[in-house]
Amino acid sequence: MASSGSSSISNNDINPSCIYDVFLSFCDKDTSESLASYLYTALTVAGIVVYKDEDKLLNHDQMITSSVLHAIAGSRLSIIVFSKLYAVSTCCRQELEKIMECRRTTCQIVVPVFYDADPSGVFHQEDLLGEASKYLKQRILKKDKLIHEVCNISGFAVHSRNESEDIMKIVDHVTNLLDRTDLFVADHPVGVKSRVQDIIQLLNSQESKSPLLLGVWGMGGIGKTTIAKAAYNKIHHDFEAKSFLPNVREVWEQDNGVVSLQQQLLSDIYKTTKIKIDTVESGKMILQERLRHKRIFLVLDDVNKLDQLNALCGSHGWFGEGSRIIITTRDDDLLGRLKVHYVYRMKEMDSNESLELFSWHAFKQPIPIEGFGELSTDVVKYSRGLPLALQVIGSFLLTRRRKKVWKRVLEKLTKPDDKIQEVLKLIFDNLSDNIKETFLDIACLNLSGMSLDDLLQIFQKDVHFTELGMEELVINGLVNLDSEKRIGMHDLVQLFGREIRQEKSTGMAAGGIYDVFLSFRGDDTHAKFISHLYTALENAGIYVFRGDDEIQRELENIMGNSRTQGMVVVPVFYEIDPSEVRNQSGKFGEDFESLLLRTSVDTLKLSNWKTALAEVGGTAGVVIINSRNESEDIRKIVDHVTNLPDRTDLFVADHPVGVDSRVQDVIQLLNNQESKDPLLLGIWGMGGIGKTTIAKAAYNKIRHDFEAKSFLLNVREVWEQDNGVVSLQQRLLSDIYKTTKIKIETVESGKMILQERLRHKRIFLVLDDVNKVDQLNALCGSHEWFGEGSRIMITTRDDDLLSRLKVDYVYRMKEMDGNESLELFSWHAFKQPIPIEGFGDLSTDVVMYSGGLPIALQVIGSFLLTRRRKKEWKSVLEKLKLIPNDEVLEKLKISFDGLSDDDVKEIFLDIAFFFIGMDQEEVTTILEGCGHFADIGISLLVQKSLVTVDRKNKIGMHDLLRDMGREIVRKKSIEISKEPSRLWRYEDVDSVLSKATRALDVKGLTLKMSRMDSRTYMETKDFEKINKLKFLQLAGVQLEGNYKYLSRDIRWLCWHGFPLKYTPEEFHQEHLVAVDLKYSHLEQVWKKSQLLKELKFLNLSHSHNLKQTPDFSYLPNLEKLILKDCPNLSSVSPNIGNLKKILLINLKDCTGLCELPRSIYKLKSVKTLIVSGCTKIDKLEEDIEQMTSLTILVADKTSVTRVPFAVVRSKSIGFISLCGFEGFARNVFPSIIQSWMSPTNGILPLVQTFAGTSSLEFFDEQDNSFYGLPSFHKDLPNLQRLWFKCKSEAQLNQTLASILDNLHTKSCEELEAMQNTAQSSKFVTSASTHCCSQVPSSSSQNSLTSLFIQIGMNCRVTNTLKENIFQKMPPNGSGLLPGDNYPDWLAFNDNGSSVTFEVPKVDGRSLKTIMCTVYSSSPGDITSEGLKVLLVINCTKNTIQLHKSDALLASFDEEEWQKVVSNTEPGDIVNVTVVFENKFIVKKTTVYLVYDEPNDIKAKPCLESDGNIFGRLFFRLPSLVRSILISRPFWICSAVTIVWRSRFHSNK
Repeated sequence: MASSGSSSISNNDINPSCIYDVFLSFCDKDTSESLASYLYTALTVAGIVVYKDEDKLLNHDQMITSSVLHAIAGSRLSIIVFSKLYAVSTCCRQELEKIMECRRTTCQIVVPVFYDADPSGVFHQEDLLGEASKYLKQRILKKDKLIHEVCNISGFAVHSRNESEDIMKIVDHVTNLLDRTDLFVADHPVGVKSRVQDIIQLLNSQESKSPLLLGVWGMGGIGKTTIAKAAYNKIHHDFEAKSFLPNVREVWEQDNGVVSLQQQLLSDIYKTTKIKIDTVESGKMILQERLRHKRIFLVLDDVNKLDQLNALCGSHGWFGEGSRIIITTRDDDLLGRLKVHYVYRMKEMDSNESLELFSWHAFKQPIPIEGFGELSTDVVKYSRGLPLALQVIGSFLLTRRRKKVWKRVLEKLTKPDDKIQEVLKLIFDNLSDNIKETFLDIACLNLSGMSLDDLLQIFQKDVHFTELGMEELVINGLVNLDSEKRIGMHDLVQLFGREIRQEKSTGMAAGGIYDVFLSFRGDDTHAKFISHLYTALENAGIYVFRGDDEIQRELENIMGNSRTQGMVVVPVFYEIDPSEVRNQSGKFGEDFESLLLRTSVDTLKLSNWKTALAEVGGTAGVVIINSRNESEDIRKIVDHVTNLPDRTDLFVADHPVGVDSRVQDVIQLLNNQESKDPLLLGIWGMGGIGKTTIAKAAYNKIRHDFEAKSFLLNVREVWEQDNGVVSLQQRLLSDIYKTTKIKIETVESGKMILQERLRHKRIFLVLDDVNKVDQLNALCGSHEWFGEGSRIMITTRDDDLLSRLKVDYVYRMKEMDGNESLELFSWHAFKQPIPIEGFGDLSTDVVMYSGGLPIALQVIGSFLLTRRRKKEWKSVLEKLKLIPNDEVLEKLKISFDGLSDDDVKEIFLDIAFFFIGMDQEEVTTILEGCGHFADIGISLLVQKSLVTVDRKNKIGMHDLLRDMGREIVRKKSIEISKEPSRLWRYEDVDSVLSKATRALDVKGLTLKMSRMDSRTYMETKDFEKINKLKFLQLAGVQLEGNYKYLSRDIRWLCWHGFPLKYTPEEFHQEHLVAVDLKYSHLEQVWKKSQLLKELKFLNLSHSHNLKQTPDFSYLPNLEKLILKDCPNLSSVSPNIGNLKKILLINLKDCTGLCELPRSIYKLKSVKTLIVSGCTKIDKLEEDIEQMTSLTILVADKTSVTRVPFAVVRSKSIGFISLCGFEGFARNVFPSIIQSWMSPTNGILPLVQTFAGTSSLEFFDEQDNSFYGLPSFHKDLPNLQRLWFKCKSEAQLNQTLASILDNLHTKSCEELEAMQNTAQSSKFVTSASTHCCSQVPSSSSQNSLTSLFIQIGMNCRVTNTLKENIFQKMPPNGSGLLPGDNYPDWLAFNDNGSSVTFEVPKVDGRSLKTIMCTVYSSSPGDITSEGLKVLLVINCTKNTIQLHKSDALLASFDEEEWQKVVSNTEPGDIVNVTVVFENKFIVKKTTVYLVYDEPNDIKAKPCLESDGNIFGRLFFRLPSLVRSILISRPFWICSAVTIVWRSRFHSNK
């Protein structure tokens, strides 16, 4: 390609009255016509207006028309496509002559393109003349000078080998040539140069390639925009792309202004308007994606809101390497929040600069004229270095040359409040009425940037809009003109004008009554077209209003509404060119002039009409000229209108940390249903946890897969508004059917309409923030409302609502983990994914405080963004621990305020202060003892996501919810000017108790002092003032004085470290429900026993001085007794047998306890008995059988050596830990039975295998299986076999990961890789195996170590295959194992320890055996030392079968092998993995599927040796039968029965 340098003509000299950007000259007689077509399309897509003569073929190379000549003259740039026949064409030669003439006279830019022709050949005209006649050659050669001139212009050589790339380069080159000239800075740029140098120095101060953001900060009128423009002009040529967005604040406030700014930025960077932005959210996503690919220079002028920055330059990550962004603003805080690299603080002009600038405007010279020096100095002092004031006042005084006038002006400028407004008001008042109107038109109609000539043309008949008036405004400094005579106005001046004339819009109401307003001329001959268009729109469900004959008035109002309210205008140019409408020319212009002659129109109205016509003529629309298929045109218009309301992606988050993984989980649940039925999914979690964010992201991800979609945001909030219910129903219907024609009048009619309409489409609906069942009934009554395949997502804080709606799945939102939390916080606090140096620990503290709650991380991070002192951070953190952030608090408080029952609110506050981490049953009992309906209340709080209950039944609450509860109590006490109802801080406790002069209404007091602090002492007499106290929690506190002052109403006493040897007699405890005195100094609980009828929980754990238990006869209703780690406790009172309601007895680690009283075995209510660690207890009585409710017995680490027979006979025990046996009773009891049997019993060897291979099966089919796994982890080390059936792929992956985590082997990495493979292939896993009694291995120091495993039954084929394998296994064999031998066996192998395969279908055969051969490079016996686990994973059926090495050595009955067979069917994807100890490296694994013989052969039984026949028969019996046969009681009873029967017969 030839050099592509631009023409030497400056852009400043280009003809400003051009109609087209580019004139395209080409020859239509050779292949260049196709290139011209492609080039035309590419230029048009890039937003360039191109003239291409489409009539060349019809002209037959005759003389070019006048329209072509006008087009050449009216173009800014011409592209000449030189091809072999270009010079032969008469038309082309004429075009060339005109083009070169325009180049000489109007400085038109010329870009030659040499298509399959060498530029030097063009100069000598060899290629161009190849086939031309001699006559033509002579004609053309006469113009040798013209050709020579063209060839001296640098251009492009295009070869057909790479046309597309060459076209792209031409378009880029032309785009740069057409780029607008430098921005107008100032007529007199005094002091600009030095400030611009400072700016550019800051922009170049960063050595890295990262983008750099620079803020220019200062007061209004100080010259920020001027400096930004000058800097932009200076360096914008150094970047790939650039954009200057002026007056962001002003445009932002306009209707659809946000989107227009985003669209302008995108168009500036990519030189195209083809990429459309419909909403702010979609604009953010498009800009974030597009801007980062280029090195750009961007200026955002006059920014005043953080949302503007978020929408236009969200973060550093939006921009490509080396980009530079300048932001001018009056708000320094905005720059801090965006975390700009540098801030340039604008300085006022010094006195010399001020005097020079003022003089240029007042005297048209750089110094004052003689006699006006002192007055000029006074003006400079008044202006205080503010450029705008100097400019405006100077311009105003320019024509006033009397000192008396100057002094009078200065006297009026003495008010100190707002100098600029004073000056502008003074100047405006001195204007004539006509010029005032001109000024107000420019200020209010947003005419800045338009050409003066265009404005004068539009308003040519407007009496007040004159060229003289414009000159007056320029002279007075209210308006300025740049080098191209474009109008400009300072934003402060424009704001002043708009404040003077606050016009009310005269356009149509924006109430949204109709979808479309159809404006047309009623008596037009094309009324038929309008009728068809109206009908087509109506048939599409679009509500249309047809206008009247007053089309001019309609058009005026329509365009006004478009400007002020963002109405979308779609012009249809029917048999008319848009330029005629825009310029009121041609036939349209003649008709318009005729109308004006017939109609009496005032000048203002006429001006408004012309403005409207100019605007609509410049609006992109539909052009229909000489159409042969109007019906198709109408269809396109309807499709376009229908798609206009469709919004693009919703904005999710500036920093979507952790969103992707959660969205994948949600989408997986949405796709989890194979049937075509609608699926309802609930997203449940506490406020601020990110439910809406995840819903938005999921909506964006899959909404395009549905016929229709709707996202109803903030249902709870809208519901509370007037007519909010109906508006939500109407919105839903409108979203689905794209119309407002179907009206909903009442909620009930809305239900019926929705139920009828929604079921006809496959829709995707999101209902966000639902908090009432009525909302669900009104918007998505049931599954039957929706069409096949529909998906409905509901976000809520109330789990009960989802249950009532019977949703198919519930996705429970998880808090962010530590890494996610730190990243999200860092983005908001530091504008980067990690903390800055020195703030790591403080950031971690914030993350811990926030507890993984996104809203807290965002709010606190943004608050700390501009604070860079550690002292500030520490102060903020300390305050947050006492008083939560208001924004976070309000978000969380929504759920609390939504509690309609005051009793439930009280329960929440009690839990927040006192009961977090306690057992739910215990808390319920305590609260019910206070008169609360705790069971129902806690359930409601769980449903509302305000409280959690974990698997151990412990009550939990997010730290921020806890803090919210405390803040609610604090604020309420301030509102009612009373003491807080609950006290938890020492300062509050001390203040309230010491200053009180009356009885206080305090419900609870918790005071937990740090162990690092010295013991805190308080007087009991102070408690006399809080005699209604129900909850008392103390730790590290000692009370001095008489305990009679403590409240008689205490229900819950929690006093860790109780300092006394016994509880005082005067302490009234008759209403106590729960007593927790852990770590106490008690030797005796009560010196004198008290009857405590209401006491249900007693916990004295870790009371090392406790010597005896209380007298249980005084505790008739005790339910839980916990005495863990009381080493001096030597006995338990025998009257423990009187506790008829006791459920739990925990005596763990009571090492001084020698025995249990016999009365304890009479307790029929006890469910849990724990005596583990009681090392002196050596016997459990057979009386334990009387404990008919006993479910859990834990007695490990005692001196008991034999399990009582009564334990096995018990019908209630479900879990046992005793004498080395631990686990579920069904798994442990056979081993216990074996332990009773004599070692000499002949059946013992068979039993050993059985006893050592305990198994466990899980079939998790519950709805919540996605969120948690069965708690088998603690039993996994004791299990030999595991069968687990998963419900979903996600659960399978979690289960597999959990198993691997428990195994802790090197193969975990390979298994995890296999797990990832399973995910990508929709695999999930399955486990259950059956193996033979042999696991042979062979090894050699110089070769691979091999291992053979068989799972299944033996037969002729298995024996044959085994012989082949053993012959070829190392060390004696070659190592080359046998391959497929269809249909007897099929082989699958892979490197490493894992093999994945699809189970084939073998006709007439069924799977008999699975064999596995493993090669390891590690020396030694891998069977005895290395093999840990074999996993068989059915990725199709979502099952995992796990077999430990001991289980692989055992034999299983045919019944269990059938489980494996039934779970392995043709087409299933199966993975077999072997897991070894760390020192073994698996090189290769081979798996064989062995199939049984055909039916005729299978009829002959395949018998093993007779020596093992009884063993095989024994193991064919069910496991329960085998357990009975090997039990000692069975044989004793059998023997007794035989003896009795023999004696009976002999007697008989």
